[in-house]
Amino acid sequence: MLAHFIDSKPFQCGYFKDRRSLFEEYLLEDISEIEFEYLLAHGMRHFGDYFFRPRCQDCYRCIPIRVRTEEFRMNRSQRRAMASCRSVETRIGTPHFSREKFRLYLDHKNRFHTLQDDVEDEQNFRLSFYVNTQYGIEFEYYRDGRLLGVALGDYTGKTFSAIYTFYSQDAAGMSLGTFSVLKQLEFSRLKGIRYFYLGYYIADNASLNYKSNFRPSEVYIDGQWRPFRNVDGDFLIPRDKLEWRNAESLVKAANSNLTA
Repeated sequence: MLAHFIDSKPFQCGYFKDRRSLFEEYLLEDISEIEFEYLLAHGMRHFGDYFFRPRCQDCYRCIPIRVRTEEFRMNRSQRRAMASCRSVETRIGTPHFSREKFRLYLDHKNRFHTLQDDVEDEQNFRLSFYVNTQYGIEFEYYRDGRLLGVALGDYTGKTFSAIYTFYSQDAAGMSLGTFSVLKQLEFSRLKGIRYFYLGYYIADNASLNYKSNFRPSEVYIDGQWRPFRNVDGDFLIPRDKLEWRNAESLVKAANSNLTA
């Protein structure tokens, strides 16, 4: 793996207006499957070749969360979501760009003002989701031949990582977001994938706390994955203990090549 270190600077938090964020971040190339799984297992996320994980100085609420795929069971509301999308056709393949998808993405962002990212133009959209997708996979959702939504992810022999989902206003009331996660979990189970990574969970943020509804789940705290919510829905870690303090660099320099 080749790495380029980024001199990270604090910036306005996208989830809490009164806080500043700081990332541990790199540009990574030529990542092996084992290295990629290692990065995911230690809380790393990515858009294209840009990899990052939180390293905030006074807030520790972003918690990596994953589902134990083989043990996953749908709850009642998730079964309703599947039923509401029974007319949706799912197509799975290699990520490929289209301007229709970019327009759909912009419409999605305009409707959900809590979504914060730096992808504002077509070039950044391509670089974030459709370039350097070594382990990439794309789920397209259609109804009556019309594109309703797109979900982008990564998968290896052991892991699936949900990256981003966006969908049309026409999908309002269909629970397409939940349906999308369920279809990706279904794919993971069929492939024998052990862990399904959902990104970061924030208990105090409505845009991210839905992730705990997919269970059984684990969260990454104190350098280890711990059971968080069981199949029955019980929370196994108190809310005031949900903190992840990242104080170490995951990627280290080794001569001219930099490896995890």
